Amino acid sequence: MRYDAVLYDFDGTLADTVPVIMDSFQYAFIKVTGQPEKNEAYLLSTIGLPLTEAFAPYDISIRQALYDAFLEENNRLLFSSVQVFDSVAEGLAALRSLGVRQGVVTSKRRDAAVMSITRLGLAPFFETIITREDTDVHKPSPEPILTAMRKMGLKDFSRVLYVGDSIHDLRCAANAGVDSAAVNWTYMPREELAAEKPKYWLNRLTDLPCILDKAEL
Repeated sequence: MRYDAVLYDFDGTLADTVPVIMDSFQYAFIKVTGQPEKNEAYLLSTIGLPLTEAFAPYDISIRQALYDAFLEENNRLLFSSVQVFDSVAEGLAALRSLGVRQGVVTSKRRDAAVMSITRLGLAPFFETIITREDTDVHKPSPEPILTAMRKMGLKDFSRVLYVGDSIHDLRCAANAGVDSAAVNWTYMPREELAAEKPKYWLNRLTDLPCILDKAEL
């Protein structure tokens, strides 16, 4: 095997949560300010960062209200409107059968991340789940990946692969000194991800066994 462990982002990588996140953003702005946020490109660019960072540019008097309204809608939608992407369950199962260790590294809150992973039936695949609460600094800092590696007892950076859908994920991997794979089903601008030079592009998560087995895609 080329890698001993594969770590994954969650939102937009394993689960199709980006539309729900964007809907939750707009719900929050309409509820708090009375109108939607016109700069949707900015909101999209913050996915993968802690939620508090998304609201940091806005007036301090409304940040907490925006945060609370976002969580209100997002928590409701997470139970009914989120599914895994095609081939995710098959890809995770294939890697487990090969003996590859797997984990999640996300900026999502722990309660939302664990609830979503459990509801989608993915929990048995993961040895560890690193969330926003587990580190003081977050993507693109390397600390979330380094924390996952410490918890899993992994020391060889060349034997770890991080899979993500955003520039924050790819920069986190680069800063940690591990290889990265970008997913072709990303909602993010592909040219921005390409500029980060991920080692691999995945069309389906079931591409991973070929990569790990050192075969050609």
